[in-house]
Amino acid sequence: MRRSTVLVLSLWTLISVSAALSPAVAEPPGAAPPTAYNPAADYRRGVEALRVGRIDQAEAAANAILSAQPQLASGSQLLGLVKVRRGDLTGAVAEFDKALAHDAQFIQAREERAVILARLGQPQRARIDLEALRARAAACARDCPPDLRRAISRIEAALVAGRPSSARDGRGANRS
Repeated sequence: MRRSTVLVLSLWTLISVSAALSPAVAEPPGAAPPTAYNPAADYRRGVEALRVGRIDQAEAAANAILSAQPQLASGSQLLGLVKVRRGDLTGAVAEFDKALAHDAQFIQAREERAVILARLGQPQRARIDLEALRARAAACARDCPPDLRRAISRIEAALVAGRPSSARDGRGANRS
């Protein structure tokens, strides 16, 4: 019985020493520290995947961003773009809503949401986004982000395209 006690104590000592040394032994000398998660890299990969039609890869990148940092607007925006490509416009609007809830200044999310709302026949909601971007453009004047003016133009075009043809042509139903 004494021999088993010594064996248990030896085993306990080995485990204790191993646990105490494991942080120091886990990294070999000169090894680089573990790298932090880079959501921007996943976002770039996701956008590139969308560009070449790899929707599943783009969705995986969006989900990786949202798993690591659920409050990051770019993850919701990317997932919204994926849903647009899949034809789920209502789901896309919901993702753009989430992105804007986390970052109200996110131009691309506001632009995409407004364009989709115009396509869905909700021009009033699209105009709210358009006016928000116009106000931002007026405030920043010459120091505006380059994509701001493009976003405004794209929303304006979507609103025009979304109107019935009689309204675009000036042929209203109440003609005299």
